[in-house]
Amino acid sequence: MFGTSGIRGIYGKDITEELASGIAGVFADGKLVLGRDIRESGMPLFKAATKGAFSSRADVIDLGIVPTPTVALATKKHGCRGIMLTASHNPPEYNGLKLIEHGKEIGKVMEQEVTKEYERWVSDGGAIIADIIKQEPFPKLTIDSSIIEDHKIHVKEQVDGSGINRKKPKVIVDCNGAAAVITPYLLTDLGCNVISVNASTNGFNRPSEPSKENISYLAGVVRECGADFAIAHDGDGDRCVIMDDQGEVLPLDVQLAMMIEHELGKSNNKKIISTVEASLVIREVVERAGGKIEITPVGSTHVGDALEETGALFGGEPCGEYIYQKGVHVPDAVLAAAKFVEMFVGGSKFSELKKKYQQNPIAREKFKAPDKRKSMEKIKQEMNIPGRIRDDDGIRVDEEDGWFLVRASGTEPIIRLTMEYKSDERLEQRKKELVRLIKNNI
Repeated sequence: MFGTSGIRGIYGKDITEELASGIAGVFADGKLVLGRDIRESGMPLFKAATKGAFSSRADVIDLGIVPTPTVALATKKHGCRGIMLTASHNPPEYNGLKLIEHGKEIGKVMEQEVTKEYERWVSDGGAIIADIIKQEPFPKLTIDSSIIEDHKIHVKEQVDGSGINRKKPKVIVDCNGAAAVITPYLLTDLGCNVISVNASTNGFNRPSEPSKENISYLAGVVRECGADFAIAHDGDGDRCVIMDDQGEVLPLDVQLAMMIEHELGKSNNKKIISTVEASLVIREVVERAGGKIEITPVGSTHVGDALEETGALFGGEPCGEYIYQKGVHVPDAVLAAAKFVEMFVGGSKFSELKKKYQQNPIAREKFKAPDKRKSMEKIKQEMNIPGRIRDDDGIRVDEEDGWFLVRASGTEPIIRLTMEYKSDERLEQRKKELVRLIKNNI
C-alpha cells in the first residue's frame, strides 16, 4: 500500500474516499490534523478522512490548503498525528496520503501497522459513522487559521533576515501548488522583491514536478524581469528547484552540494545524510568540509529517520528535497527557499557559484514498467557488471570511474536509471548496455 513517500495512486481507482476514511479512522489518535494540496480531489478526500477520524472518536483540525511541511509542523504544535492529502509531484489525476507523526512521516514499521489495521477495518465493514457521531461527547471539526503564520515564524528563526532585507534580492517564485499560500509571503516578509507566478490555488498551471523541462518557460521571465534567481515548487511544497540569473536550472546534484556546503559552513555538526542517488560531487563536498556522509535508500522517510538517529545536521536528496535538523523532519521547500535566498545574499550569483562544483557527466532516464517489481527481479538476476554492489534499494554498482543505479520508483509504475561517469564516452557506453538490459525486462 505504501510507496517511497506515503500512499499514492490515481484518484477514483487507487485512491478513494473509502481508503481515505479508513486510513484516517485507524491512524487518528484523539485528534488529527488534515491538510491538502490544490488538487480537485482534495476536498472530497478531506471530507471522507474527516468522517473516518470521527468514526474513531477523534477531533479533526482543518489546516486547509498547506504544504506538507506545514502539516508536519502542525503535528508538533497540536501534539497529534496528521495526514497530508497529496500526490506531491505526480500528475493531477493522482492523489494520496502522507501520514505524519511528531513532525515527520511515519516509518516502515508504522506503515505495516497501519496497513494491518486498515485491512481489519475493511474486513469489519468499516465504521458505522452515523451511530458513532450520535454519542457524546461529539467529535469536533475546528480550523487552525494561524498555522501558516506559525510556519513563517519557524522559518524566519533559521535564516539571517537582516542580511536578506539589506540586499533585497529580486526572486521569482513559481508556486504551482500548496506553497502559493506561504512562500511568496514569507520571502516578501524577509525583504525580497518577489514576483509570483502560478500562484493560484485552483489547479496546476504546469506539470507538478518542477523538472528542467517543466519550468523551462521561466528562463524568459527571469531574463525579462532581471531577477536574481527563481524558485520552483512541486504540488505539496516539499521540493525546491533553483533557476539562476541566466535562466539556467541548477543541476540538482550541484544544487544539493551548494546547500550542504552552506549548512556545513554554519555549524560544528558535520554529519550529512543523502541517498543512493547522490552523485560524487555530494560526497566530495562533504569530505572537503571535513564531514561525514551516511547513505540511505531513496525516500524522505529514510532520510528523516537517519537524520534523527544520527543527530545529523542536514539531509537531502538530488530531487530538491531538503530536511534540516532544526526544522520539521520532512522535506521543507519553504525553509529551503529562504535558505537559498540567505545563500545568495551571502555570496555570489548562482550562475557563478555553480562553477565551483565540477560535475561529471550524469544521465537520468526512466522507463514505463507496468510490473516494476517483477522487472527489477529480472534485471538483478541478469546483471553481471562487476563492482561494489549495494542492493537495499534497487541495485547500485560502483566502478573505478563511475557508478549507476537501477531502481523501481516508489511512487510511479516506472524504473529509474541514474548514472555518473568521469567521461561522456564511458557514460554512453554503459548507458547503451543498461538501457538494453532494462528494456528487455519490462
